[in-house]
Amino acid sequence: MYHKDTVIELHSVYRTYRLYDQKIDRLKEALDPFNNSYHRDFIALNNVTLEVKRGEVLGIVGRNGSGKSTLLKVISGILPPSSGDLQVAGHVVPLIELGAGFNPDFTGLENIYFYNSIHGFSKEETDAMLDDILDFAEIGDFISQPLKIYSSGMRARLAFAVSINIKPDILILDEVLSVGDEMFRRKCFAKMEEFFKGGKTVLYVSHSSNSINELCTRCIWLNEGELILDGPPKLVTAMYNRLSHTKPEEIPGLLEEIRVLNQDEELKAGIYEEINSKKKREPAENYVPDKQKDASGEAKSALLRDIIRIKAHYIPDMLPKSTLIERHFNVDFSDVKVTTLQGEQVNVILSGEEYQCHYKVKFNEELEDVFFRVVFKDEKGAFLAGMNTRKANMMIPLTTPGEAYCLTWKFKCNFLGGYYFVGISVLKMTDEVPTLITGVTDALVFQVVNPADIQQGGFVHMDIQPAIRQI
Repeated sequence: MYHKDTVIELHSVYRTYRLYDQKIDRLKEALDPFNNSYHRDFIALNNVTLEVKRGEVLGIVGRNGSGKSTLLKVISGILPPSSGDLQVAGHVVPLIELGAGFNPDFTGLENIYFYNSIHGFSKEETDAMLDDILDFAEIGDFISQPLKIYSSGMRARLAFAVSINIKPDILILDEVLSVGDEMFRRKCFAKMEEFFKGGKTVLYVSHSSNSINELCTRCIWLNEGELILDGPPKLVTAMYNRLSHTKPEEIPGLLEEIRVLNQDEELKAGIYEEINSKKKREPAENYVPDKQKDASGEAKSALLRDIIRIKAHYIPDMLPKSTLIERHFNVDFSDVKVTTLQGEQVNVILSGEEYQCHYKVKFNEELEDVFFRVVFKDEKGAFLAGMNTRKANMMIPLTTPGEAYCLTWKFKCNFLGGYYFVGISVLKMTDEVPTLITGVTDALVFQVVNPADIQQGGFVHMDIQPAIRQI
């Protein structure tokens, strides 16, 4: 380590895998007397140089297959680097694959001692933390039963409880917090919050830009194994989201632009200043740090303004991959979209603004007592909001074949930054019970971004107004 506050340091680290087209190729290569190669190399980490200071919360973003999990496994010691230098100072606990290192034939209690021994804890040290582990896991008498009879949720509970109570110097999280019921998941997240706020070093992989921006002090972006951007979370996630919806032919040019940006420490310092400053200043869309206002600073200033200034817009290729149609009667949907109140189609929208969801419904048969429904869900499928026309006393007594309707749902977007999905459906009343006619799960997706004047965290904009009165 070159600095006493540095706890993780990688220099020119590569991690390469050998890929074989057929299982037999591995044996053929091992036995070939002429040393012929039967594999191709896949570079999962490509010349990664990274330094993490004590107490930093480092977010890591990138598409699936970009090397995020490989990086975490290399840092945690699960995988060795193929080449390059790696130094880690402190006790690391990786929450990457819950239950890795457990023995299915051991009881839950035996696995606690076994897992802790792997991490260098004595029996006496494990004895001291045992009550906290058992209280957190909430698996009761099953602690004395073999792990192989546990449900997947029970195994995850035990693994999480053991890992989190070790109290590591460095905690590595790879979006594994989906264990147990809602109350247990909330307890897991509350425990995580202690680490995020407690001066511990945390490496956190997430696909949620909102979580990265809210929780992390710094962020890196991996693209095909290459670290292409390292800087303030809001800068990194903004550029990452920009690339995610860029046309394929424009990606190489944008990647090169980002690599150049990554070398501009002055610009990144200015953005850190913008984010962290508590001083009252001019509106964010006009603000440029003084250190950016030099003779060659116009491009930097424009880039910073583009990152901060947000406008609703439409990205043609941002389409849901989880659309599912459930059809019980002959009814068709078409032209599903979100628009501004002026009719402009958008799918990147601003928190706090009003929009409309539109679609058309065509009936191809006669149906009675028909009404319509719209629902909004987050990326994990949690139901966030919904409305149906029956509640608004807007029902259709009888439809005829060929009849069509245009549905418009005006809504105020109170969601904070993230991706959200719209489901639509047609229902009818049968013996006073709603019956689905046709429904489309995840008919469309839209992204919400936070304007500069919305500084709240979380998932919902509640327009909270503080007041202080001396008494």
